[in-house]
Amino acid sequence: MNRTAPSPGPFDPPEAAAQAAARAGGGDPAAVLARLAVKRGVSLGVLAGSRPDEFRIVLAAAAAALPEGRTSTEREVNDALAGWLAGPGSMLAVDHVELRRWLVDTGLVTRDGYGRAYERAAPPPAYALVVEALRAADPARIVEAARAASAIERERRRAEHERRGRAAT
Repeated sequence: MNRTAPSPGPFDPPEAAAQAAARAGGGDPAAVLARLAVKRGVSLGVLAGSRPDEFRIVLAAAAAALPEGRTSTEREVNDALAGWLAGPGSMLAVDHVELRRWLVDTGLVTRDGYGRAYERAAPPPAYALVVEALRAADPARIVEAARAASAIERERRRAEHERRGRAAT
């Protein structure tokens, strides 16, 4: 029986995350984000439990939608995350409030004790490599390109299907 080591959790050290990503063939966060971008109904809870490398990538991309180096109100954070979920993050089956909680719980975003002031935090060790990789690439552009390529491929397959249907009659 072929057994593999369990994937590290979303809070594990970056070395464990990098090793898990390499085992899964998903070492490039941009490629993983592009693959996820064309899906629908992705659950953060499922990703956290069964695909922690993908979970970290999605959360890092969501955190990138928030301004860096400044304090934001809860409303500003909610608006930014709602906008991200309507665009690049639309593959997720989550609302902006749950997403905000995940970001705070993982340490990618900090908030004051009253829940009124939020800041994008320095990434925790488990997220540092992913955040750095996505900083070099624009997550929104990665998602946009993946979805455009997927739409072209769907149209090509549809046209091929119609062509075969006409040829069969």
